[in-house]
Amino acid sequence: MAEANESAGLPILIIGAGCSGLALAHGLHLKRIPYKLFEKDTSLAPRNGRDWGISFHWSRDMLASLIGDAKWSRINEALVDPYISAEEAIKVPLINGSTGEVINVMSTPDMRRVLRSRLRSLIADDVLDVQFGKALEHISYADDGRSVTAYFADGAAETGCLVIGADGSQSQVRSLLLGSERASLTRLPLAATFVTASFSRERALWLRSQHAYLNALYHPNNEMGMFALLDGKNRDAPESWRFSFYVSWRSPLEEQTEEVASGMSVHERLLQFKGKSKDFADPIRSCREWISDDLEEVYWGGCANWDPSLPEHTWDNHGGLVTLIGDAAHPMTYHRGQGLNHSVADAFKLFEKLANVGIRSQKELIDAYESEMRARGGEEVRLSEMNSFMVHDWDQVGQSPIVKRGMGYGSGNESKA
Repeated sequence: MAEANESAGLPILIIGAGCSGLALAHGLHLKRIPYKLFEKDTSLAPRNGRDWGISFHWSRDMLASLIGDAKWSRINEALVDPYISAEEAIKVPLINGSTGEVINVMSTPDMRRVLRSRLRSLIADDVLDVQFGKALEHISYADDGRSVTAYFADGAAETGCLVIGADGSQSQVRSLLLGSERASLTRLPLAATFVTASFSRERALWLRSQHAYLNALYHPNNEMGMFALLDGKNRDAPESWRFSFYVSWRSPLEEQTEEVASGMSVHERLLQFKGKSKDFADPIRSCREWISDDLEEVYWGGCANWDPSLPEHTWDNHGGLVTLIGDAAHPMTYHRGQGLNHSVADAFKLFEKLANVGIRSQKELIDAYESEMRARGGEEVRLSEMNSFMVHDWDQVGQSPIVKRGMGYGSGNESKA
């Protein structure tokens, strides 16, 4: 690799301490490859208090390799429920949202569902030095092609051999590489209102007994619902368990723009959820009935993505001095649950290039990484988008990728290695 890395001893600069940035940094740490990790937030705590449950499965071995045996032995610490059996954890019932009838039970080998904040904390624990409060503003490239400098809003600057944009779907690195217009997400006519809530001991126990972990509801009115355990860590206090659920629907872009412009309040969004979910079967039905009208953890979001394989989305990596991973490289819709898998795959595949340097130049290594990532990530962006539209069309739900193939890798014809 890297004449620049070896001769100048410069670190790799990772922008963003999300799951992919942290996992990559941990892998580099284990290989004693110099790096610096920058995060614009002031801590690893969930932004605005909102946490996420996210799943991985086919990327399991890649994540295990990046975080090492010691951390992987503690992976249960990051799970939304450390006590659920492996057999139960891989099952996702697909439900007729009107009748409650189980359409199918999707089984996904090796699936683990983690709380995003816990996974980040586990990876960073006792190892990684994250520099917080570092909002990237600009990048410059040395004339000799051997270094790159990142400039931050606080006036600091850091020079390294490579900048890796791991800064999420609204990536500043991507915008700097392509300009704001070409880097902008493609908005889709789909939207959802998400709710997070806890319930009484009796109600929480009932939800777990009937709808243990995670399920999806597809409604004949062309809407979709999801119900999931967000946090069941305190086994003996069901009243402390947190559940996450949403209803999503087809929403014209003009309608989304008008709603955002109107400044809809949390209460109005809650009423929106209640209106959209009124014809849903359990568990959405009971959750709707049990949540209070003054609940604050209510979030609305439109759907958007960005396909890195499109010719107009090709960026100049400046001779291998800059690249993208994770949601910075291929933000995708969430109805097929593939975002974390591909983010981990990016981190692992780039790590392999950086850790096994030889006669190939840094440019050749980064070009090779990007070529594979663009094809893999682009295919999933398109497949997930197709799936998102199909699960909001009752006539097509049965033919959708999530129902026909589950949450497996890609189109099912490729190797995941």
